Amino acid sequence: MNKTDKYSKVIEVLKGNKPVLANKEKLTDDVMRRIQEPVEKFTFQEKLSNYLFGWADIGWIRGTMAIAATVFIGIFIIQQVIITDRVNTLEKQLIRTVNTINTQEPDLGIMQKVLLNIVAKDQMAGDSITISRSDLESLLNSYLELEQNYENTNQNADVNSYLQKIIRRNLEEGAKNDESELKL
Repeated sequence: MNKTDKYSKVIEVLKGNKPVLANKEKLTDDVMRRIQEPVEKFTFQEKLSNYLFGWADIGWIRGTMAIAATVFIGIFIIQQVIITDRVNTLEKQLIRTVNTINTQEPDLGIMQKVLLNIVAKDQMAGDSITISRSDLESLLNSYLELEQNYENTNQNADVNSYLQKIIRRNLEEGAKNDESELKL
């Protein structure tokens, strides 16, 4: 016997023994349904998006998040309105105070007016003192004079250090040249 004959006989025997299927229609329907349904393959970005934002498909979570966002925006708006109102009130008080001081004491400088306003506020708590206007003005004038003298002293110190540098340089040059006169 030839090898091809053996294989042919095996093939003939296999062809003769067909499997028996119990539900041919169901198997056919399942195969056809799977062929017709597209296979969804997700990319990495789609998987990540579904993982991070999958909660948006759940209605009660989405509603809760919307309510929380609305509350936070409302709190922010209320806070901004309160802050704006307080700034406007402070600005009006400053304008009123400066206008009052300008009408009462037109010869005072702006620094004296501001300092006078700070010291002589009417809204001071129970732990305050009373001082006469003339004493306060003399205190302010003394303070401004002291401040001016301090600025002049600083300017003089800068001039003195500059002069000291010039003298020292001239002395060094004179010592190098063995001259007995100083160049000033």
